[in-house]
Amino acid sequence: MERCPTCQARLREEPVCARCRTDLSLPLDVEAQASAKLRQAVARLGAGDAAAARRALEESLQLKRTPLALLLRGFLACRGR
Repeated sequence: MERCPTCQARLREEPVCARCRTDLSLPLDVEAQASAKLRQAVARLGAGDAAAARRALEESLQLKRTPLALLLRGFLACRGR
């Protein structure tokens, strides 16, 4: 997350927006979980376990839809045919 969803201010390192003081700890945590699941999916795919990669990828997409995750889903869908 680069900007506060409340006021659009650029975010710094703190989990609280410097401008509007919105607590962003929960959405930042969800974003981190999504990234971790996406990394897990890539690792599983690299290890040759496409089924585990798909499961981890779907968990990541449930948390946050990123362009990379969507691209990986398309890749896995084509690979499964």
